[in-house]
Amino acid sequence: MEEKIAFYFEEKGAYAPREGFPFVTRKNIAAIVKFQSQYLFLSWNEVAYDGSLVTGGIDDGEDKESAVKREVEEETGYFDIESVTPVDAINVSRFFVEHKGQNREAYYYPYLVTLKSLNQRSVDAYEKKEHSCSWVNADDLDSVNLFENHRKMLEAALAMEKNKNKVKKIEHSS
Repeated sequence: MEEKIAFYFEEKGAYAPREGFPFVTRKNIAAIVKFQSQYLFLSWNEVAYDGSLVTGGIDDGEDKESAVKREVEEETGYFDIESVTPVDAINVSRFFVEHKGQNREAYYYPYLVTLKSLNQRSVDAYEKKEHSCSWVNADDLDSVNLFENHRKMLEAALAMEKNKNKVKKIEHSS
């Protein structure tokens, strides 16, 4: 089955692909993590990434949903997952990864991850050094400074949720 790419994105400015660095192609997940009316974002400690979704590579032989669950737990410690739902915003993004010293052509597969609780395991020292987590209320999402491709994936997840809630309201009123 061929996957539909929703958009292509090439970073500009400080994170634009750099000459002299080859492109590394990678398949990644992007997790839009939600608990009740709050959304989780990563703040990076040693590079100037203001905020991002939870992202990570899909290991050889690993299915996308397993990669989502693994990356959410590795990077945030949250493991009590209620649902993992694909978001129709698959994209190809090209950018320079400062902390890896490489250009990347990343195929992102976004998922909305809903947590049952805020039960959390300890995050390993490497992940703690890389980033920290912050929760943002749904009403304040416009204030989060995200990469453009992350913003588009978030907006697609929010639209999906809004449409799902409309369907529920219609079903209940019937």
